[in-house]
Amino acid sequence: MILLRRFSAYLHQRLGFRQLVAGLHDARLLPQIPTRNVWLSVFGMYVLRLRSFNALEQELRISRRWEAWVGSRKPSADTIGRVVAKMSPDELRQVLSAIHRSAWRRKAIHQRPGESYRVVAMDGHELGASRARCCPECLVRELTVGEKTVLEYYHRVVVAQWVGVTPPGILDLERIKPNEGEVVAARRLLERVLSQHARLIDVISADALYLEAPFFKLVLDAGKHLVVVMKQERRDLYQDAERLRSLVELQILIDGPRTTRLWDIPDLTSFTTLDRPVRVVWAEEETLRRKIVGGKAQEILEKGTWIWVTDLPAATVPAAKIQLWGHDRWDLENRGFNELSSLWHMDHYFIHDATAIETLLLTLAIAFVTTYLFYERNLKAPARRHLTRLAMAARLADDLVLLRGASVWPPALEPSG
Repeated sequence: MILLRRFSAYLHQRLGFRQLVAGLHDARLLPQIPTRNVWLSVFGMYVLRLRSFNALEQELRISRRWEAWVGSRKPSADTIGRVVAKMSPDELRQVLSAIHRSAWRRKAIHQRPGESYRVVAMDGHELGASRARCCPECLVRELTVGEKTVLEYYHRVVVAQWVGVTPPGILDLERIKPNEGEVVAARRLLERVLSQHARLIDVISADALYLEAPFFKLVLDAGKHLVVVMKQERRDLYQDAERLRSLVELQILIDGPRTTRLWDIPDLTSFTTLDRPVRVVWAEEETLRRKIVGGKAQEILEKGTWIWVTDLPAATVPAAKIQLWGHDRWDLENRGFNELSSLWHMDHYFIHDATAIETLLLTLAIAFVTTYLFYERNLKAPARRHLTRLAMAARLADDLVLLRGASVWPPALEPSG
């Protein structure tokens, strides 16, 4: 079985890849290599988990290999760098949005059994930092190294990702610009996400940084709901919730090794800048974990306190569900940033240009969700039993050799050349 041919057929038949790729453009006046050839090269780089444009160029130089995926007119590393810096990130956002809508429409994205709400988590992530290379859009910070103060240049993005579902696709991302805060960029991202995916989002989950009135109002005015962490002990809302815990009924929940003492406090008006009441869910958790310490197995009791602010009423969504959604936000770290950074090279600057960074991150998001969908929804359980998604990337690379340049695309989609 040629897995790469099966993957391309899945992209074309299930996700409408043919029309989506055909609509990509860049700002070159007289391009010798079509945009789609260049973008398919970058998309293939992520699908096969290659580490750099130079590694990709070495693959492209091999005769009768990448022609199967890209076509006969293959770009160099320099051409790829120029083109991704001239592409429109908004065009790729439309591609990503179309793929997500298609996947939800075909029920290829699976929620937990019985779950009726679709939850999106938002958080910031720092990309690679440098003390030498920079661009006009870099963020800058001062570090003390020995007795010297040095400048470090870096980029941060805010990411929106579905959580509590499989696959945990990234909806969109927004770059944080110089001299602005994370939440300012998050509000831009939120407006765009709510516009593109309004019918596919019910709840926004976020960290304590996002516990501010403008962010809340943006979500609530769109008819959506929030679950946001609260950590600041000096807030009136925090202090009122702490005092009122003794007046509400304590719930004790046992879920495997975790025992939770839960207080559900409704109708608090201490969030004065929001000008509407909110609900606070306060959870004290104890989790019994088995760890190896000094070569011996020991049971360790981990304790933690979590506080969430939400607009959802207790009659609609119980406190245990708020707790679940609050912890689902870790999907953004575990099945998002951690995997994409360690296995997909998310933090690597393939080219240090603001537009190119956005273009590449959006292409990565497309590669991530399409390969995940193919693995989970097209491959049968026996085929997945001894094939991880990382091993699948190696299988797809091997198939380029087996195909010996024969195109994997239907005639109407074959790249120019």
